[in-house]
Amino acid sequence: MPQTNESQGSEEILHMDKVDVHPDAHRATEPDEEQVLRELYGEPDTDGFFRGEEVAG
Repeated sequence: MPQTNESQGSEEILHMDKVDVHPDAHRATEPDEEQVLRELYGEPDTDGFFRGEEVAG
C-alpha cells in the first residue's frame, strides 16, 4: 500500500474532481483556525481567501 504522499498515478487523477469542490472549502472550520490564518497570512481578500499577498495601496 503506498504512503499518503506518494502519487497514485492515473487512479489519483480520476478522483481530482472530488477534491475541495464545496464552495466553502476555503473557509475556516474551527473558531481559532481563522485567527491562525489571519496571523500567518493577514486579512482575507474580498472572496474570503487567505492568500498571504501584499496588496499595493
